[in-house]
Amino acid sequence: MEILFSILLILVAIALIGIVLIQNAKGGGLAANVGLTPQMLGGVRKATEDIEKVTWGLAIALFLLCLASGFIFQSRSSEVPTPKVQPVELQAPGELPPPTLSPEAPAK
Repeated sequence: MEILFSILLILVAIALIGIVLIQNAKGGGLAANVGLTPQMLGGVRKATEDIEKVTWGLAIALFLLCLASGFIFQSRSSEVPTPKVQPVELQAPGELPPPTLSPEAPAK
């Protein structure tokens, strides 16, 4: 299931990048690159609106896939046992730690 969401996220992200690169920030978009006459602008305007709708749809799909994969990956990570952490004794500044003898070191 995680692999499916990962693949879908990558595909939607790549499609969103491509569709955004097609658009023009100043509103020219496809009409500026094709050089159409004013009589044909209705069709280009329609294409620009369609590209904008696809952009919004891909952005919403990416957002929803990110939310869903967050819940799926979180549920999987909660199944993994976490190691127990041993408490650490805190010492006051300037205090030396208690001496410990290692088994290899000879006692004096």
